[in-house]
Order: sequence, then structure tokens, then C-alpha cells
Amino acid sequence: IDVDTVAGLESAEFSTLIEADVQVVADRTMSWDSTGYGSHAERGILTRTATTWYFAEGATFGNFNLFYLIQNPNNQTAQVKVTYLLPAPAAPLVKTYVVGPQSRFNIWVDNEGLTDPTLAALASAELSAVIQSTNGVPIIAERAMYLDQPGRPLGAGHESAGVTAPSTQWFLAEGATGSYFDLFILVANPAATPAQVQAEFLLTTGQIIIKSYTVAGNSRFNIWVDLEDPQLADAALSTRITSTNGVPIIVERSMWWPGPTSNTWQEAHNSPGETSTGTRWALAEGETGGARETETYVLIANTSPVAGTIRVTVLFEDGTAPLTRDFVMTASSRFNVAPASDFPATAGKRYGLLVESIGGAPVQIVVERAMYSNAGGIRWAAGSNALATRLP
Repeated sequence: IDVDTVAGLESAEFSTLIEADVQVVADRTMSWDSTGYGSHAERGILTRTATTWYFAEGATFGNFNLFYLIQNPNNQTAQVKVTYLLPAPAAPLVKTYVVGPQSRFNIWVDNEGLTDPTLAALASAELSAVIQSTNGVPIIAERAMYLDQPGRPLGAGHESAGVTAPSTQWFLAEGATGSYFDLFILVANPAATPAQVQAEFLLTTGQIIIKSYTVAGNSRFNIWVDLEDPQLADAALSTRITSTNGVPIIVERSMWWPGPTSNTWQEAHNSPGETSTGTRWALAEGETGGARETETYVLIANTSPVAGTIRVTVLFEDGTAPLTRDFVMTASSRFNVAPASDFPATAGKRYGLLVESIGGAPVQIVVERAMYSNAGGIRWAAGSNALATRLP
């Protein structure tokens, strides 16, 4: 659905509710400027509303712009409290907001200190957030984060929905480091007790590199993966994050490019971690080629200690018969499916994907997809990432 073609939505800010008479999977991709020089994506939220939402990622320093987007689909006003978690040893900052019924509300975090001096530190900070409806009116919350560039406002950016509960274990299927990509794992600890965190980096070879961290209570923590180990300096990887002392945490992953430094970043994508593994996953969005020379990648983490077989089915938008292919995954590894080369018939087409772990004892997997497109003569000027939706 090209929303720009829907009457009344040609130039509007809005939230969306999708309902169907059969089970469907929905993704949303946004691009900006007529050239499409930036984009971000998110899967549809299966939890329609909740009274608490958590975000690990957030930055306002330098040219970053950070927004929290809140939807109140109810007929009652929501009283919303936002707790901003800063890197230790800084104390959390708190502010309350009123979100009217049947409305969308925007918090531009960089500017919060302009009207409330107690929030001045938010003008230049790394932060996480807990967004709570204190009067019990359920809401939906997402976060958008952009990096301004000379002559290109919001030149790079990413977006993700919040998660509704902390967990002691998180899985991230996507991850790449090197001279082109910078990879960050963001951890929020909304509890008062420090969390002992173990990160297991799963390489394509099946090798696992383990690192340990302490995340202070009520704080935000950042892991710049490129710098964590020589074997992680230039690698494709998935990550399993565990709070080993039982303190539940929030985990997200952000990737920025191109390197070699932050001064050359032109785009980014982000996704929260997944707390559950599964054997069947679906992606609503995918494209190969087209006017913007789009490239799609399906990232799969095999979280099991044994090898497995993965079946990928391409579901075409134009009614072309589905295509299926099987792949073998190494134990405890990260695997990449590139439709352009693995399914050449996707050229010039849009599609969804079904990813299944098959066999007598299917391995447990987590699935994401990343999409990149060109604009203004710049390769991968735009990029997005989203978690797949786990199916029964």
C-alpha cells in the first residue's frame, strides 16, 4: 500500500491499525525526500497497546535528533510518564505528558530542556527511556532517531517500536562490522540492581566470542562491537545477550554506515532484540532491483548447538508462483540469504518471505531482514532493518 496515494494522507502524520479476516504479517517502510536518500522500517506490533514501553537506544548529542512517538487509540486521555535513563552514574530524569484521546503525540527529546530546565541534560546525551501510562490507558510507543548532515536534514536515521517488557535473554540476528559498518548494541537496565550481562557473538563459522559487562541500575549502556575484540573488528555476526544474574534488561542493535568514522555516516538501521526463538518466521517486505536498485538480505541466527536446515520461500507481490530453496546452517552461527543471488527470479520484483527451520528436530532460529537502496549516485544511501514476525 503506497499511503501517499490514499486520499487525505498525502501530507500527514498518522498511526495505523491493520485488521484482517485471516492471519497476516505487516511491515512498514518509510523513505524521505523524492530521491529516497533515507529510510527506516518496522514490523507491525502484535501487542496492540500496553501501559509500559521500553527503549534502549537514543542519542541527542551533536547532530542527532531523537523523537518518541506515542499513539493513544482510546477515547480517554492518557497520562504518560517518561523516565530517561542516562549512562551511569547520572540519575534518571522524569517528565509527564498528556496525550489526548484518539491522537498521536510527539516528544522531540533534544528540545525538552528548552521548556523544563531540569531536563537540560537531554540536549546532549546518550539515553534509554521507559514510557508509562500512569492512569492505565493503554498506548503504543515508537522511537525515531535521525542524524543531520550538511545540506540534508535528517540525512541518516532509524526507527523502532518499543518493547513491552524487559527480559534476561535477547537475540539479534543481524550484525556487521568492518571499515564500512559500525555496529552498536544498546542495553537499558530499568531496575535498581546492576545487571551482569554476557554477550555471545555468533560468527558465520560457528565460532562464539564471549564478552562480559556490568550495567548499572537505572542506566543506559553501549557496546561498540567493532572495538570489542580483534576477531569482531571485521565480521558478520549474530548476538545472544544474557543477564546472568537474573536482572531483566532491554536490548537493541544499531548499525551506521559508511565508515571509516562517524564523520562519514550517511545512513543507519536499528532493531530491538527478540526474546524468543522459533522455527517459522515471516517477512512482509522485500525487493530486488527496481528504480532505486534495492538489495534485500535475510539474516538468520541459528541459536542451537547443532547444524540445521533452513527453508526459505519467496512470496511474490505480482502473483508469480512462490519459489523455495533449502540452506544448511552451521551450529550456533549467523547465516545470510541474498535473494538477488539465491533467487535470481526476484530481479525487478517485490515480495515477502517465509523462513522455516525444517527436519526431524528443527533448530531454533531468529530472523531479520535488511534492505538497502541507492539515491543520488550513492550506493546504499538508504537502508532499513526489521525483525521477522514469529509464526505458530
